[in-house]
Amino acid sequence: MTRRVIASGRSCLECRRRKIKCDRSLPCAYCTRTKLQCTYPSWRPNRNAAAEGDLAVRVQSIESALKSLEHKITHIGSLLHVDSEITSKQGHGGQGHQFSTSLPFDGSIDASQPLESLHPPPSSISFIWQTYLDVVDPLLKIFHIPSTQRHVMSISQGRGVPDAPTECLVFAIYYSTVISMSAAECRDELDEERPVLLQSFRYREGIERALICGRQDENGPDVCSLIGLAIGNAMKLGLHTEIPGMRTFELEMRRRLWWQIRTLDVRIAEDFGGDPYIIESSPSTQLPLNINDISLDPEMGDLPNPQPGRSEMLFSLVRFEVSHFARRILFSDRFCQSNGYQIMNEAQKCQAVDQFKERIEKQYFSYCYKAVPLDCITIASNRLILAKLKLAVCKPGIDQNYRMPLRANYRKACEEVLEHAHALRKHSKGRRWLWLFQTYVEWDPLAYLLLDYCITMSSPSQSSSSTFDESNAVPWKVVDESYNHWKNNPDVHRDRRWANIEELRSQALSIKEKAQNAIQTPQPIR
Repeated sequence: MTRRVIASGRSCLECRRRKIKCDRSLPCAYCTRTKLQCTYPSWRPNRNAAAEGDLAVRVQSIESALKSLEHKITHIGSLLHVDSEITSKQGHGGQGHQFSTSLPFDGSIDASQPLESLHPPPSSISFIWQTYLDVVDPLLKIFHIPSTQRHVMSISQGRGVPDAPTECLVFAIYYSTVISMSAAECRDELDEERPVLLQSFRYREGIERALICGRQDENGPDVCSLIGLAIGNAMKLGLHTEIPGMRTFELEMRRRLWWQIRTLDVRIAEDFGGDPYIIESSPSTQLPLNINDISLDPEMGDLPNPQPGRSEMLFSLVRFEVSHFARRILFSDRFCQSNGYQIMNEAQKCQAVDQFKERIEKQYFSYCYKAVPLDCITIASNRLILAKLKLAVCKPGIDQNYRMPLRANYRKACEEVLEHAHALRKHSKGRRWLWLFQTYVEWDPLAYLLLDYCITMSSPSQSSSSTFDESNAVPWKVVDESYNHWKNNPDVHRDRRWANIEELRSQALSIKEKAQNAIQTPQPIR
């Protein structure tokens, strides 16, 4: 697509809304990557000298606010106890990225309002904490629960927040818990609307003012820019390396946090069609241990030996392993070269996926139980991710003739993604954990299979045949299951890709109906 440069100093409306840097082309790089309509505000000459004065006042006000924020950030930095000597020693060889460590506040936060006023009432804190333990902690294993629970219970009993890092922690718990809850649950259990809790002067503001935010909040801050902030701060703290002499408990907690950041880096790179920020360092941080929290204690001397089998870390460990493997096959050759990965062709990548899946099945899934809902979700969700990896590897290139039927391996990959997605969603007992996967719509496999159905069933051999044979076409059931799941989701309908799905499905239904009618029409005797 040809892009032309727009006048300097202007950003498109979408980049302004998300508060990210715009390259000021038409369409801009962000809108092109996310397939959004790129629109710029109309330009009007400044004819009023008074407007210039107003602008100067606004700039002065912004500068004053920035100075205030700078003071608060300096205070937070002192609380984090970043050892400058350690930081200077923990270089990140070959990284090439410059990470900002300033907080991307949008100016809408009322910093004068005390954080205490944003906490939920004590009666709700216990409920939020229990929900976090049931719904969030099994999937995002970051905290040592016995240690964290002491802080949460103290706050719920009205004893106040001991320090700024603890306040950041509890707001992260509030926010991630509400993210995992439905609108009805928020109304029934917390007596407030979910958007209010997430946005308007409540938990998201508390998190923004206390450092972090969540990817699952579609109206929240731009995670694509915030991941750079998270990685930059993590590296300043040396999370990406094993620091000699560190307490074993702290070392294990740092491993958990760093691998969650690594995984998020991969997910965001997939979402936005780029490469991850993080480049492998040597030596790098090891995977967390496959142990339960009860086996850890802040005062312990040596870490326990990890045991094969199930633990509270199982879901997170599989997720870490899968995201680490994805780095080797999903991204550009340049990224692979920077990390020292092997450059593989399509056949080699498909073989690598199969070998990796075999190892994961043996090392982790073989210890899971079908009667345990979380185990079922662990297996189903990661089989879906592995199917998506195979789909990405087999995806047709830009030179593919889209009037030709799909290659058999890509069609199979599309079908497997829809089948695994349906298998994941049908686990009614594991529904409370599906919040982590609700942002993934099977756009590509659904569109490609509908298109392939139209092409296959409209082929000359089908048109001239006196019988209707769907054996060579896409199984309609697997396509219909995916379509019916998403058709009543208003968020999906706001994406312009849904209109393409609707059009393709309409064409496929028309072809299907004509072919079936042709069977019922008696053929003339010759």
